[in-house]
Formats: sequence, structure tokens, C-alpha cells
Amino acid sequence: MRSAIGSGVSGLLLVAGFWLAAVPALAEGWRDGTPMTTARAFAGAALLGDDLYVVGGDSTSGPRSVAEIYDVRGDIWRAAVALPVGLQHFGMAELNGRLFIAGGHAAPPPRRAADFGGPGATASSAVPDGGDTDNVWIFDPNIGTWISGPSMPAARAGHGLVAVDGKLYAIGGRGEGASRVFVYDPGRDRWSVSGSAMPAPRVASAYAVAGGLIYAIGGLDSGGLASSRVDIFDPSNGSWRTGPSLPEPRAGHVAAVLDGRLHVTGGEQRRPLRTYADHFVLDPAANAWRRAPSMPTPRHGAVAAASDGRFIVVGGSPGAGVYTVFTESDMVDIYSE
Repeated sequence: MRSAIGSGVSGLLLVAGFWLAAVPALAEGWRDGTPMTTARAFAGAALLGDDLYVVGGDSTSGPRSVAEIYDVRGDIWRAAVALPVGLQHFGMAELNGRLFIAGGHAAPPPRRAADFGGPGATASSAVPDGGDTDNVWIFDPNIGTWISGPSMPAARAGHGLVAVDGKLYAIGGRGEGASRVFVYDPGRDRWSVSGSAMPAPRVASAYAVAGGLIYAIGGLDSGGLASSRVDIFDPSNGSWRTGPSLPEPRAGHVAAVLDGRLHVTGGEQRRPLRTYADHFVLDPAANAWRRAPSMPTPRHGAVAAASDGRFIVVGGSPGAGVYTVFTESDMVDIYSE
């Protein structure tokens, strides 16, 4: 039987009255990959060649800095250089052979003696929360370390970061000006605000690039409800248009483009709490969704990529809402047609 959750949480789930059924046999088209070393949700991921970097994520003690590399062809994991700070709910993308991480919710800074009432403490001493950030981190594999990049125009979390025609686009999420598209131009090494405002800003959407267009799929709307809405951004002129709605509302799902088609799977809803394994495929030419074999295990907050004819889904959590951090997964599911 496949393990859906990290170790040490079974008793907690029983106390909470939360029950996970036995995981069914793998669905048609899906197979197991080698599990991650560290179970986590709300991480970031991006491909560098055949290497899928999975960075950061959530934990019971706060945002993580851990990084691992999944060798897509070899189906093995190896350690990577950790982030300088713990992060979750950030955007991550590859551009010109480098990895970029933008924004996210950061872990608090290391505590000082004063924070514990030691020398230098005052009545007003407090330990600040890291909070949502505008920071940018860049990893160049030729250098082998993370360096600080130019900050975004404002702090943002729960957004997407994608590369199109040599530039990075930060879309959606929460924060000041979150309805606007932030664009990073590596030639100028700076960010700007581009195009029209997003018609219906959302958090925890899935993002993918097909035909030079950026698809913002589902997500939580301003009322905290999962949405089926799809908005399409054209970087060439900064305009938005409405795409074909998802068959079902989703948030915290993942998307990737495989053989020219958008694959979407997983996700959650908050009212009532539930996670999903549904798998939808959009052919941009036909402008219509179809159902594909469901992912073996329902979960949200995963990361995904498409490489070498395979749709790869990593980590996440089968528990929705408040149960997320207690049910983080190390699973790798791989789909091929």
C-alpha cells in the first residue's frame, strides 16, 4: 500500500477524527516514482534540464529551507543547496539556465538573546514573523549558491511565477497590487508592472504557459471559495481574456503542459474541507477540457512539471485546510499517455 502521509501523524489524525481510506491501486496511466526524502506541501519547483528542483515548503515548525533534486530520467533524489531562509507559497521558475524564486511567506529571522529576555532585552522585545516578502533569490548551478536578486515591486504570496520569451511574470496571489502583473527583465535586472489588472484576482491558482499565453487556472476567490474560472494573459500586449472554465472548482491544484496540452490535477475546497484527485486536460486548439485518469491519491499543495513525455506530481497533502501541515506527503506520481 502506498503511504499518503509523512511519518508520525497517524495518532494525531485519529484524535482529530480525520480518517484516510486505504489508497486504491494505481489508476490507468499513472505509476509510482521514488518518494522525496522530505514530505512537504506548498513548496516550489522548476526544471533545469532533467533535474526537477523542489525547494522550501511548509512544516509544523514553519516554512522550510530544504531543497532536493529529482532526476526525472533516473527516478532518484539527491540533496541540493538549501535556501538562505525558509519559504512557502512562493513563485519559482527557470530562466536562462538559472532558478528564480520570488516572494512567498518567509520564516521568522533567527532569534537573538534579547528575544528570550537575555542581555539587551526590553519590555517591548518581540520576535517578528517573517511574513509575506518581496525578496528574490537566484540559483546559478555554475556557481552553486543562492544569491539575492532585485526585489519585486511589492510583497506577494500564493502566486505563480512563469517564464515567457526571456522574461518572468508574477501573477495572482495576495499582497499589495496583487491584481497586477509583475514582470522581471533580466537584461535590465529589474521588475516593472505590466498590462491590465487581472480580472478576478485569486490565490492558490495553477499556472501554465501554452502557445506563449499564460493560463491562470482556478484558485481561491476573494470570498475564500474555490473557483473554476480560467483567465489567459497575453504577454505580448498585456491583455486578458477568459478561457474555458474548469469542469469543477479547484484551489491548490497543479498544472503543466505535456505535448501541447494543459494537464491539471489535485486541489482542494474549503467548504466543506476536501481534497481531490481529478485530472483534467485542456487542448488549447479545441478550447475544451476533458477528463483523464485520476491521480492515485487526492491531495493539494503539490508541485508539478512535464518532462520527457511525463506529467510528474510531487508532494502536497491529502488533508485539506487545517489538516494540511499534519498530512504532508513525500509521494511522486507520474502520468504518461
